[in-house]
Amino acid sequence: MSVNLSIKPRRRRGRGLLGLAAILVLLAGLTGFGWQRGWWSPPEKVVKLGQTGLQQASLPILNVSQLPSSRPKAAEPAAVVLATSKVVQNPDSQAYTERLYSGGEQGIPWPNAGGRTEVQTYVVQDGDTLWSIATQFELDIDTLRWSNPDLERNPDVLAVGTELNILPVQGIYHRIEAGDSVGSIAVRYGVAEADISGYPPNALYPPYELTPGESIIVPYGRKDATLPKPSLAPEFPLAWPVAGYVTGGFTPGHPALDIGAPYGSTVYAADDGTVTFAGWLDEGYGYTVIIDHDNGRETWYNHLKGTLLKAGGFVYRGTPVAEAGSTGHSTGPHIHFEVRIDGQPVNPVDYLPENPR
Repeated sequence: MSVNLSIKPRRRRGRGLLGLAAILVLLAGLTGFGWQRGWWSPPEKVVKLGQTGLQQASLPILNVSQLPSSRPKAAEPAAVVLATSKVVQNPDSQAYTERLYSGGEQGIPWPNAGGRTEVQTYVVQDGDTLWSIATQFELDIDTLRWSNPDLERNPDVLAVGTELNILPVQGIYHRIEAGDSVGSIAVRYGVAEADISGYPPNALYPPYELTPGESIIVPYGRKDATLPKPSLAPEFPLAWPVAGYVTGGFTPGHPALDIGAPYGSTVYAADDGTVTFAGWLDEGYGYTVIIDHDNGRETWYNHLKGTLLKAGGFVYRGTPVAEAGSTGHSTGPHIHFEVRIDGQPVNPVDYLPENPR
């Protein structure tokens, strides 16, 4: 009897615990379901406790007050959008560049010579000279030399059958070396970094990693990146503003001289006068300095990197006024130099010495 009496209470206690556990599970389920259904919100203390735990775990915190009061509708399937692929075969890939120009009346919207969009190879023929080849491809002799190392080392040897790199623009075809960066190359050849990284035939993408052994185009780059100060030429009406090279002559559609110069080169006043404007000028001029020479004559210096003077000051011939840049509607670092008589553009060549140096 005593054995039976001692066993029965234990069985009842176990059944009670199981029943209590079942009730707790049911309540927990109903609580979670009710929370999800928005039937009740947890006490503020519970919310704070949960947020503290999430912060310690470095996880994003969900604001419970922003939970929807009802189940959101199922989202509709999103349309599939295919991104335009960019096939880049090499740094001068035509597969990349041919998609970027219209081929219409405007032509190619980046610097080019003869409509070329990539580096080409030309085989030297009997009777060719550096001058004839440069003229044929609308380049200059320096570009040919600076794009072909063997030719640069010995420009007097132009053997029939020699293969030459022909750039799509005046400049340099630089062979990348270990440690090179877009910035260091730009400084070396006197151009802006954007002139290299933003030139489509180079097919460069951030972070602009360069591969040693490959070559990269430096539009309008020069190996003589430091220019001497131009001659004051006191016997002439005007002195050259920079001792660069003429890349564009005076025409009815281009009433100025384009004088190529390394990026950041000092630009000098062509004659004594008063600075009437120094700053940004719209209509494609970019940073501009205008000097009034008090005889109906003005000189305009455009596409500058910036200005060194303010309007109202007096300058003498040969005074630094700005630095060469590529602002406004510009295809590379140069000075758009205008001479105006009584407000009308005239050919600057008529007022300048033949040689800027």
